Amino acid sequence: MKFMIVSQFKDSLNALPPEKQKEIWDTSAQFFDKLTKEGTLKEMYYLGNMKGAMAILDLNSAEDLVRITDFLAFPFVTGEVTPLVEIDVVRKVQGKK
Repeated sequence: MKFMIVSQFKDSLNALPPEKQKEIWDTSAQFFDKLTKEGTLKEMYYLGNMKGAMAILDLNSAEDLVRITDFLAFPFVTGEVTPLVEIDVVRKVQGKK
């Protein structure tokens, strides 16, 4: 199932020393590269205001959803997870009404 995650960076991230910020960004980039290679991370964008990011993930289970929060930047973001429904599924369900 696909999910959209929209995250906003907390001010506490910018308050960290530059070397700690770099560590978090580097570790996060490696984590997202891994998710991309395994086919879990489908798309990712920074928000236009540069205060957050949006990602589309294709997950197999609730455990996968929990697993994606296991990266170094998690304490420095707030996020919202929204399940996505394929349009064909919606049309099929609506057609049964």
